[in-house]
Amino acid sequence: MNTNIGDQITNEHEGTIEFFCQDPVVFDETVKEASIFYKLLGEARFRLVRNNKFELVFIHLTEDWMRHAKFNLKEINYSSGLNIKLSWNKNENLLEVKSPNDKEYRSIKAIQIEN
Repeated sequence: MNTNIGDQITNEHEGTIEFFCQDPVVFDETVKEASIFYKLLGEARFRLVRNNKFELVFIHLTEDWMRHAKFNLKEINYSSGLNIKLSWNKNENLLEVKSPNDKEYRSIKAIQIEN
């Protein structure tokens, strides 16, 4: 887990962070789950994890709702790492992923579940 990534989150209400991930644990299918970061800020919690289904999952949790976006890593060439962009605001959260050779990000809008 890279704690520096979570440190880029400084506003619980809106923001964008972008980073390059090449941690071999994240892309190792024999590892059940790989946490990329966890950040507690004010009343919000942010988490990015690669789950046991080999999906990248961006979670944003508040007192009122939870938003999560999932991306299947088997749908992209991750052999050289991935560029990842996360953004959030009062209306939506986005998980965006691209390989170093891709021109455009693949964008996944988070679904929201009310608490």
